[in-house]
Amino acid sequence: MVALARSSDPPVTTQTLADHDHAMAAPPPPPELNDDVIPEILLRLPPDEPASLFRPSLACKPWRRVLSDPAFLRRYRSFHRAPPLLGFFDGNKSPDFCPVAAASPFSMPAFDCILQYVLDCRHGRVLFQLTEDLLVWDPITGRREDVPEQELDILLENAVVLCAAAGCDHRDCHGGPFLVVGVGLATDDDDDMHDSSVQASVYSSQVGAWQPSVYLQLEVDFDAQYPWDRLILRSSGAVVGDEVYFLLSPDAGNKILKYNLGRHCLSTIDLPANVDCWGVALMPAGDGLLGLASSTWDSSLYLWSRLKMLNAEGVAGWVQLRVIEMRAVLPVTITDCKVRVIGYAEGVNVVFVGTCVGTFTINLESGLARKVSPTVYGPVLPFMSFYTPDYACRKLPLPVETN
Repeated sequence: MVALARSSDPPVTTQTLADHDHAMAAPPPPPELNDDVIPEILLRLPPDEPASLFRPSLACKPWRRVLSDPAFLRRYRSFHRAPPLLGFFDGNKSPDFCPVAAASPFSMPAFDCILQYVLDCRHGRVLFQLTEDLLVWDPITGRREDVPEQELDILLENAVVLCAAAGCDHRDCHGGPFLVVGVGLATDDDDDMHDSSVQASVYSSQVGAWQPSVYLQLEVDFDAQYPWDRLILRSSGAVVGDEVYFLLSPDAGNKILKYNLGRHCLSTIDLPANVDCWGVALMPAGDGLLGLASSTWDSSLYLWSRLKMLNAEGVAGWVQLRVIEMRAVLPVTITDCKVRVIGYAEGVNVVFVGTCVGTFTINLESGLARKVSPTVYGPVLPFMSFYTPDYACRKLPLPVETN
């Protein structure tokens, strides 16, 4: 049946149809972004997810030019201040990189040598222990440099690598000079097994050699359960100003070994009372002081700092800053399970803890915790660095053609 138009209905005209089509048309496109606005938007992209920078660099050539401009990248690093945490290495297993970002910014390349384990990650570099030598690797640039360990006259047990460029803020110290501070063991000439000396030496990439070692005599209990060749624990060292710190095993009295770069001397300091060195991560505490995070079997996380003032005996002690109940902040329920501190990421203020249900990070500023890998009881070596498109430009496809 065909419906008849009522006399009261307005006549359908060409103008009426045009108005209807105009009302149904898509809204006009938004105005183009001002060229001055684009860098401000890109500046605020999070550095801990490198993919968030790479995707815009693939969108068009103008955006890639911004993201590869040295002036913008200096501003980007200054705006975000500390290099982000990209992942970590397991210090007890083969040196595989475990990313914490959604997409790993790099993968382990094929090395023409045997990598035994990772000793340290610092200032954008990774320090590997090889069969006979050491290797310093920059994962961002791919640069590698051998460090001859056979020229070192000590049995190397641990080491740190650090930037040696004067005035560097360590946000972008790729390719510059570096130092390796190595510590190890040596026995006395009289072979008295109840006396042992720890020794330290520094390798300079600018000189290409180790300096003469300095030693410190320790009283060591070799009848304890730990063998003598693990007197210096293979946990991550800490660098605070001109001082480098390493953990010693209970054989040496539950102490921290301190090496002063400027004075080229060794000394020890005691851990806080009732703190087990196997659940400790050394860290800077601010104001040029050493700090540490320790854990107990009741799953409490204790944060400590050295005191500036000396006590009546002329010794600087420790002060407890905070106590965190880890079971309360972890995003999973943990009952009969050990929770242990296994590492610390400097700059981002993140503690790594190992549990029977996985490895977690706890941000000490926000209190947020997240699972980052299966179970690792440590130690872990966190890797922090900016990874921007200027370093990955040869690995990225060309952006789409545009103006």
